[in-house]
Amino acid sequence: MSTGYPKISISIQSANTVISNTEQKVLFIGQKVPSGTATSGSLISQIGNDKSWDNLFGANSMLAGMIRSARKYNPLSQFDAIALDDNVTAVKATATIDLVGTATTSGSIIFDIISSKDYSFKLDISIAETGTDIATKLVNLINANQNIPVTASSVATAVTLTADNGGTECNSFAIAYKGSVTGISTTLTGFASGSNDPVITGITNLIGNTRYQAIVSPYVYGTTYLTDLLEPRFNVTNNILDGVAFVTQTDTVANIKASALSKNSKNLVLFANIKVNNDNLKGSIYVEAPYVISSYFASVRALRLTNNTDISQYVVTNSPLDSFGGVATASLPYFNTPALQLVPCDTSLSLQDIEIEELSTSGASVFINNITNTNVIFGEVVMTYKTDVVGNPDISFKYLNYVDTVVNVREYMFNNSKKDFAQSRLTDGDLVAYRSINNLQTIRAIYVGYYDSLSKSNYMLTQAGEDALQFYKSKLNVTIDMSTGTATVLQEVPIVTQLRSIVSTFKLTFNI
Repeated sequence: MSTGYPKISISIQSANTVISNTEQKVLFIGQKVPSGTATSGSLISQIGNDKSWDNLFGANSMLAGMIRSARKYNPLSQFDAIALDDNVTAVKATATIDLVGTATTSGSIIFDIISSKDYSFKLDISIAETGTDIATKLVNLINANQNIPVTASSVATAVTLTADNGGTECNSFAIAYKGSVTGISTTLTGFASGSNDPVITGITNLIGNTRYQAIVSPYVYGTTYLTDLLEPRFNVTNNILDGVAFVTQTDTVANIKASALSKNSKNLVLFANIKVNNDNLKGSIYVEAPYVISSYFASVRALRLTNNTDISQYVVTNSPLDSFGGVATASLPYFNTPALQLVPCDTSLSLQDIEIEELSTSGASVFINNITNTNVIFGEVVMTYKTDVVGNPDISFKYLNYVDTVVNVREYMFNNSKKDFAQSRLTDGDLVAYRSINNLQTIRAIYVGYYDSLSKSNYMLTQAGEDALQFYKSKLNVTIDMSTGTATVLQEVPIVTQLRSIVSTFKLTFNI
């Protein structure tokens, strides 16, 4: 019905809002077992926090272990996966535990199989039990765990552990024991003989233009396919597709250094878990599957970069705002991040300071016991990037924090430029009120506003203060080309970095 006169028209428009950076997505690549329902070589999206990975990939598979460990610490981020069948020629790694003798006292031995956190088995032994009896009990304990990625069997006193996935990654599984019982000798033979990994093809076609801020893959698959995928996405035209791959190598310090030195990518983080071959420990200093270590870190990083998430257990700061996730954590150091999935190693196995420095310089990242040996923490998380394309030393992308910071600055400017200039005229003259039109001065002012916003508490990516803002303005150069409708914005952005060291001297004095 008519509302009478005068006729009134009032148009409602959207508020001026800032476009947030995109939500975190993590892609896991790994092997399934035959019981898993997922199709090999397919992309499985939106894996929930519902243990569906057990059905999709098989509870005892490498890939289920990756996602299970990641979901334990990050229930929020989007997790996708590419499942792979074992290579048809794959050989499964094996290890043995030999328990010889007859117990003359009662006691316990604790066996850590692959993971001190998830697969630690306490074997209670009674007087007069034989090695054969004890071996049978250990087999039953291990096989009762449906998630452990090995199957145990025994012949007489020897327990054989056979990896449930074939290939070389399982050669890096660790086994260890603590404790002893009089009359029983325990001998370990570490995992070995796994061979023939899956061949990785078609990843780019599978994921298309989906952006994954993190990709986790076993080190033994190689890193070339990861860097070939991610390097072209770092500064792709008219899109944001960049991401970082995380792998963990189990080897000697020398071999990991050589591996890291051979790589030079601002898209690859290589974690180092040092190989060890002691009587009571075969495998690595930290008893954990290498692919689980990478999965843990990638999941925590994704949580840190997610707005308003509680990350208090992953940071060691008394600053209230840094206890919650968001883009601002991109500039917060990763060193001293608790590695909650890892159990401290024996102090006699700890890396020496010079080894840590050499690994870091080569492009490998480490995790170490804290000073009280009660927890494990990450050291500086570095990229494998060391030199520019002509071989000159370049620290621009040396640290993961640098990469995360500049990527999030770029994404903020990209997203908000898309919004602010979505449908705009361009002029070399004056603006016209209440019309969508921009000139050199307004474009410049908008970018100054971006910089200023990025220096505020919500972002903390660019340096704050009048001096920093004036520096940015002095380096900001905007030109326009009316014939092509092109605005060219050249800028130097002083980013926030991390406090990594304090150098101080003091002079002794006796007088005050």
